[in-house]
Amino acid sequence: MTMHSLKYIVAILFTAFGTFVFAATADAAQIGIGTEQKIVQNPLELERQAIELERQQKIEREKRLAEEKRLAEEKAKREQAEREARAKAERIAEEKRVAAEKARQEEAKRQAATKAEKKQQAASSATVTPVSTQGRVIQAESTAYTNDAADNGSYGGRVLTATGHDVTDSIYVNGMRIIAVDPSVIPLGTVVQIDGVGQAIALDTGGRIKGNIVDLLVDTKSEAINWGRRHITITLP
Repeated sequence: MTMHSLKYIVAILFTAFGTFVFAATADAAQIGIGTEQKIVQNPLELERQAIELERQQKIEREKRLAEEKRLAEEKAKREQAEREARAKAERIAEEKRVAAEKARQEEAKRQAATKAEKKQQAASSATVTPVSTQGRVIQAESTAYTNDAADNGSYGGRVLTATGHDVTDSIYVNGMRIIAVDPSVIPLGTVVQIDGVGQAIALDTGGRIKGNIVDLLVDTKSEAINWGRRHITITLP
């Protein structure tokens, strides 16, 4: 073999070895940079992935916190709106109640004033009939009552008879006693003579005063109790 042939063979061998070394170096450069080879990854790539994962987790946490804050604010707004609505409804209900109570009181005053006016008109129109010594005599059963507002009711703080006469401060009218009667027996406004009492005038009525029964107005409850229930003689005009 000639020297020239030997050199040619050596050159081919070196070329082949260089190609092998280059391929091996290329394979080694690919280790751990995203290839599918089952080789330990590059530490720099692992660090980059860890940083990216932490960044994504931070973003997710911030989104979650922002959503929780938004939901809490919406809940607080709803609750505030509900409280305001309840307060408004309660305020309106209270205003209506106060207005209704005021209207009821005004109506009660109006009715009381109307009733008192009617009684006064009846009293002014009642004709006082003087007693004649030759008049008709009847036997009657009598009881007694007082001018206490708690027992009779009042109109603007005043106690009035059925004919509208004010008996708050006195049980007399022109020196005469006041009696409650059944108007079908003794007409209202009639002056009568009662044995043991003197002159009395019929100015009042009562739910239990029916027939030959009269109720004598007295000053106190003790007088009414002492009077009790007794028979009397009445002389009418």
